[in-house]
Amino acid sequence: MFSAGLALTDLDDALAALKAMGRDGNRALALAINEIAGEGVKALQAGAHSAFDRPTPFTLNAFRVQYAKASSPEAAIWVKDEKDGAGGQQAPEAWFEPQVYGGARRVKRSEYRLREIGALPSDMFIAPGPGARLDAYGNLSRGHMQQIMSGLGADNPMGSTMVATQSRRSLAKGHAKAFFVIKRGKKPIGIAERRGKSMSVVLLFVRQPSYSRRFDFHKIVRQVAENDALAEAAIDRAVLKVGRSG
Repeated sequence: MFSAGLALTDLDDALAALKAMGRDGNRALALAINEIAGEGVKALQAGAHSAFDRPTPFTLNAFRVQYAKASSPEAAIWVKDEKDGAGGQQAPEAWFEPQVYGGARRVKRSEYRLREIGALPSDMFIAPGPGARLDAYGNLSRGHMQQIMSGLGADNPMGSTMVATQSRRSLAKGHAKAFFVIKRGKKPIGIAERRGKSMSVVLLFVRQPSYSRRFDFHKIVRQVAENDALAEAAIDRAVLKVGRSG
């Protein structure tokens, strides 16, 4: 998990005035920092739009905030390290990390499963083929991926007593016979799908994808935190709010 902290340290006059307010000043400071944290999330979402091709709502909502309190006037923003709860293979930090730091993409759960059954070579990764059904965000649709994994018998961990290719559902829908590994000579190069007389390549086997740094998470947060005009306006609003609340 990677995160960035937000604290106000450079506005000497404003901070001195808040300190003179005592406990109310601490409350106002926490409110101001939390407002700035919200602006930080907005800036990160805008940055994600530029770094990713058609980012999903799950990607854009992947930022979490630890809010400041009067007793601890510092906030933090981080990228979620938990999955979406709907069968997602990875937590958002898995695909944000190579964009933030650069480097190789992590192995997906589907790739682990395909390697377990011997379909995918251990040094290869998967990418959508020309016959893949894509969702609105340009990714392989979850339903199509489930069909592929079920048809190949790769939708259960190694050692499971369930064998997808022999399940009634997989047989009834034809998935068990539709998907197979295609090779160039002896080298596996992808997964094909045959339905009737039609055949298409749905997954390609590729070398490990590597990314350059495209999403400067820490710089984006730092620029928001160091925006004096934004901070001063947030402090003014926070002081008024605390004053009204007594």
